[in-house]
Amino acid sequence: MRRFGFIILVSVLFLSTLPSISFAEKNTTDLKKEMIYRILIDRFFDGNPRNNKNTDPKDLTKSQGGDLDGITQKLDYLKDFGYTAISISPIFKSDENSYDGYSVVDFKKMDPRFGTIEDLKKLVKEAHKRKIKVFIDFVANNVSPNSELAKNANWFNPENSTSSEKKWINGLPDFNQENADVANYLIDAGKYWMDQASFDGYNLQEVNNVPVSFWKTFNQELKKKNPNFILLADLNESSEMNYSKYENLDFNGIYNVDLVGDLANTFSSQNQSLTEIMKQQKDLTKQLGSTLMINYVDDEMTKRFVSIALSKGQYPPSRLKLALTYLFTSPGIPLTYYGTEIALNGGNIPDNRKGMDFRTDQDFSDYIKKLTELRRTLPSLTNGNFEVLYDSKGMTLFKRHDKDETTIIAINNTSLDQKVHLNFDVVKKSDELRGLLADDLVRPNKKGFDIVLKRESSNVYAVAPKTGLNIGIIIAIPSIFVAFIIFLWLARRRNKQ
Repeated sequence: MRRFGFIILVSVLFLSTLPSISFAEKNTTDLKKEMIYRILIDRFFDGNPRNNKNTDPKDLTKSQGGDLDGITQKLDYLKDFGYTAISISPIFKSDENSYDGYSVVDFKKMDPRFGTIEDLKKLVKEAHKRKIKVFIDFVANNVSPNSELAKNANWFNPENSTSSEKKWINGLPDFNQENADVANYLIDAGKYWMDQASFDGYNLQEVNNVPVSFWKTFNQELKKKNPNFILLADLNESSEMNYSKYENLDFNGIYNVDLVGDLANTFSSQNQSLTEIMKQQKDLTKQLGSTLMINYVDDEMTKRFVSIALSKGQYPPSRLKLALTYLFTSPGIPLTYYGTEIALNGGNIPDNRKGMDFRTDQDFSDYIKKLTELRRTLPSLTNGNFEVLYDSKGMTLFKRHDKDETTIIAINNTSLDQKVHLNFDVVKKSDELRGLLADDLVRPNKKGFDIVLKRESSNVYAVAPKTGLNIGIIIAIPSIFVAFIIFLWLARRRNKQ
């Protein structure tokens, strides 16, 4: 009898929570829908201590023991947050005193500190089971001076070169990709790893330090091998960034390196307008066409956002929530650096590369999960156009619209509560605004809609037809009454027996 009553109660609760409108749509083959989690392998999680070598937990310039097996063990953790892709640092065999994978010794061997090719295959297989894509860094700019390749003097540009595409970075010999032997070697290495494991694409490093002519050939050759293989262009920061050079080169996505500093500085302070950021983002989206922007507020090459906020006397979690709201609702692909979900602090390299700590704050974790869920289920946040409705000294509203779905994103990056009025030419009188990130319902008054936000808060509103009585509640009330009567009748009958 108790089981029967429990079933009735669960059914009633289910009916009472039936949504009156659905925005769900999922197409994981569309790159616009991806949400990337960036991982520095050595700093994430040590899944197999047996492959550790020369680790020193007290020295961040030394290896910390993170490996591919560690990432595999944490895939459910990443899946639970809602991330759809991981981007991992280079796996190639590197110098023993290099932990980040950029000082490559052999392009066709796995660094034993990170595991084996079998570990790589397992990671990709397990990630795909969870519908998580895997992108691997590919280094095409330089090599370790200890590599056998460094003995081929004609393979490298002069050490004293000052050209951005030819200069040596961090003392590492710079490949001359205009040499056909060099180009063929790197293309062959790219194809080699594609044959080793069925990962989803490369995160191509230091793209603007390598001639465009090489990328045109490299990308074409890899796309011939697999047309669905994803190529992301990661750029070094430069005062002479020219994104137009990388159009029509078969890149699927390109890092918005010009935006990262502006985003970090804007959201780490109060009362900062988003006007210039939104204009740049809109212009670049139009310029790049089918090549998508990858937006982020920090990574392994920058100070962590938390460090910047602290230096300004701000409370990092509040600041970070606003920044993430913008990342996950504006055009482009959002990328978050490992440790963002725990508001990890860190200054310059290597302080920004501390080991991961998985003791998460529930409130902050839930906030990120809400953002990933909204982005996953709202097509307007991935495919929709972008229109600024209001922007003044930190209070910002913008609209995303796709087909029959419209969302309005409100961000109050100010020190005071704010109210913004929207006329009926923006939202129809027959509609209402339903808060999805935070519980709120905005109905029209005689003149329009008034969105009210507390200081340092944000919300995502779905524009939907006004509702009368909630159908779920109408069904639930009599159902609860009937269930209660049945429960009393069964109890009385049982007592008589």
